[in-house]
Amino acid sequence: MTDPHQYVERFEQQLQDAQRKADAIQGAFRESRAEARSPDGAVVVSVASGGRIESLQLTPKAMDLGHTALGRTILDTIRRAQVDAARKIEESVRPLLGDGESMRYLRDQVEQGIAVIDPGAPPAEPPTAKRPANRDDDDFEGGTFLR
Repeated sequence: MTDPHQYVERFEQQLQDAQRKADAIQGAFRESRAEARSPDGAVVVSVASGGRIESLQLTPKAMDLGHTALGRTILDTIRRAQVDAARKIEESVRPLLGDGESMRYLRDQVEQGIAVIDPGAPPAEPPTAKRPANRDDDDFEGGTFLR
């Protein structure tokens, strides 16, 4: 039988490792930034984590676009910056997550963002949560436990 003290020490070490990994992932999300420039150079957008817009710059070329084209250009440039930020997050957390289910989920999210930028690309299937083979008696499958 395993020494209970060793078991507790091993468990505490696993908890500390998990906390360090979670902190590193949060840091990657917090520090993720990207900048995109429209192909014609009329719009420059900087985004932070979560795709939050930090800055939007319009160059003198923007005045030549007209309001409809300028609106489309701004939105497209924002989306490209957001996808770039998501790819940076993916790259920075890959060493932490490995190639497991969490990494596949993150990659699927990035690919869905890319599909927004390129409407001609086939839509990505949303990730589906796989149910474990052994079901927990306390799992009411999203329903109520009241009958």
